[in-house]
Amino acid sequence: MTTSTNQHNAEGAPEYRSGKASRRFLRNLVWVLVIGGLFLGGQGVRYYLHYAQLERISEETDKLYRSVLGPDIGGSPFGRLQFEHGKLLASRRIGLDPLSVLASLSLPASEGVRVDAVDLTGARGRVRGFYSGDEAGFMQYVEKLSDDDRYLFSVYKIVELGGGVSFSLSVEPK
Repeated sequence: MTTSTNQHNAEGAPEYRSGKASRRFLRNLVWVLVIGGLFLGGQGVRYYLHYAQLERISEETDKLYRSVLGPDIGGSPFGRLQFEHGKLLASRRIGLDPLSVLASLSLPASEGVRVDAVDLTGARGRVRGFYSGDEAGFMQYVEKLSDDDRYLFSVYKIVELGGGVSFSLSVEPK
């Protein structure tokens, strides 16, 4: 039997060497671990860069929300922005609010201003009235109206009468 095994080895069957196979396995394992570690390290760097970019975008978005909504942006600032936008669209559809137009007219007015008619159609309107004073005083009143935050007033027509000025103003939202 010993001669047959030696003969079998002599005929070309390879001899198994466990030490050589173990070294090859360990070398391959080290290479796989190095390549895997480099891959994981690259993914970690990529994740960190994306995370830093996300944090910066989040900070800028919060800053933008605070500039529009104030310091308390609440739990759903985007929802609040949608609500505010809806309110603005509704006020545009409704048109000018007569009470707020009258309030804007009366804020800088003296006792010499009398509003006779307010005609508001949609986003434009006309205000007719009388100013008891000279034209220079009326123009000062119109200058004060230009400081209004909500409405833009412009002189449509002025007629000097005895003891005052009859006027017609155009009004539209700013």
